[in-house]
Amino acid sequence: NTSQAQGGVAAVLPASASDSIESHLKDTVAAGAGLVDERVARRIIEEGPSLIRQLRELGVRFDVSLSGVLELAREGGHAQARVLHSKDVTGRAITEALLARLSRCQNVLALKHTVAVELLVGADRCLGALVLFQGKPTAVWAGRVVLATGGAGRVFARTTNPDVATGDGLALAYRAGARLADLEFVQFHPTALYKPGCPAFLVSEAVRGAGAVLVDARGQRFAHRFHPEGELATRDVVARAMVTVMDEQETPCVWLDLRPIGSFALQKRFPNIVERCRQYGIDPLSEPVPVSPAAHYFMGGVWTDEYGRTTVPGLYAIGECASTGLHGANRLASNSLLEAGVMAMRLAGHLASAEQDATVRTCALPCPAPLAIPSDLLAFNQMMFREAGLSRNEMGLRRLLDSLEVSCVRALPQTRSIVEASSMLLVGQLIARSALERRESRGAHFRSDYPNVNDETYGKRLCRQRDSLAWLDVSEPAAPVGAAAASESLATV
Repeated sequence: NTSQAQGGVAAVLPASASDSIESHLKDTVAAGAGLVDERVARRIIEEGPSLIRQLRELGVRFDVSLSGVLELAREGGHAQARVLHSKDVTGRAITEALLARLSRCQNVLALKHTVAVELLVGADRCLGALVLFQGKPTAVWAGRVVLATGGAGRVFARTTNPDVATGDGLALAYRAGARLADLEFVQFHPTALYKPGCPAFLVSEAVRGAGAVLVDARGQRFAHRFHPEGELATRDVVARAMVTVMDEQETPCVWLDLRPIGSFALQKRFPNIVERCRQYGIDPLSEPVPVSPAAHYFMGGVWTDEYGRTTVPGLYAIGECASTGLHGANRLASNSLLEAGVMAMRLAGHLASAEQDATVRTCALPCPAPLAIPSDLLAFNQMMFREAGLSRNEMGLRRLLDSLEVSCVRALPQTRSIVEASSMLLVGQLIARSALERRESRGAHFRSDYPNVNDETYGKRLCRQRDSLAWLDVSEPAAPVGAAAASESLATV
């Protein structure tokens, strides 16, 4: 998902006299709705300036003013303008710069068009991965294995994510016995393009920070009905406000009016959004853009410590597939690229100083056992969006899980599509089971049958490890789940 990120990187720069680490931390904690590990969050936020400096040294070009000062944008949930950007293609700018530098490295072997099938675990540690390389099962043995596989938006029928965001890293880690956390928290971005037959193209939150407004079918603004910050409230608040208005007026979408930004500023700051909207027959310079929520970012992931270490020795995870405790129940806008970059730096430093106990080598292996996949992937995606999407309830979640128990088939993992389908099924089950366990509404997790926050019972992180679950304190360090963890069945996994 990195190359798809439009908004930017949230960071408090030394020159930002009106901003502070404490302010950024406060906004992050508020968005996370009681489940942010403040110790981890502080460390990641404090290292933001170092990340920006390194990215610029590696060739990333952030937008600057005419006077040469880095431009900062404000996005939803932020009290200050602190988001650095490269037009509206910040993720692409970062990805291209890093790939260009990587291409000059002589000690890197890249196996392109390769999909991981399972992690190889023995002697209580991760020893490598079994992958499909050129269509053949191939073992890659290594002293350290890092998962950086991104999110799982493709589990849902409507998503801003690219086709490859199928939750593979989460499935790999779960099957290898690693602990996963916060799986019920899926962020739905409020403003994804709504036009039948077109993809749910993301219209960046940054446009609302620049002055764009949400209007209903009558052309009236409505966001301030639901929160004092209006369009700049956190994403969960804005998304649910939109759905409420859509239900009230019986419309499939609302509209995002970008015209208040001004024609010149809109084309200068958001050229990609303008171009993409025009490709789909909508001119944002002259008309509002139809939008509705879509699955966007996965707050849950593989439980890690502040260096990316998981509960399986030798296995690490960073980025969207990891759960560090930074995001809590709802990610603050543009904290994702901050976390991905800082955790990459921290893990790189850790690996550079750690003793390497093996070199990377490959060999052929037989194909592993069959995996469970949905018998109808599109129907599965649609049901996930309907029953485990922006609004959930017990009846719908149980109906979803019952359906998944009986509507799957088994297939040998001989192709990428089979591997990805099995990952989506497993991750979908884990999301639904976690959403069923959390009988409250918090952050991105909304239960219509339990609409209130229940701190006394659920002010903790829900963790899963193979067939067990545990509720752990927010500040609990990464460690194996204890024997007292409750047991459950995952029949189709």
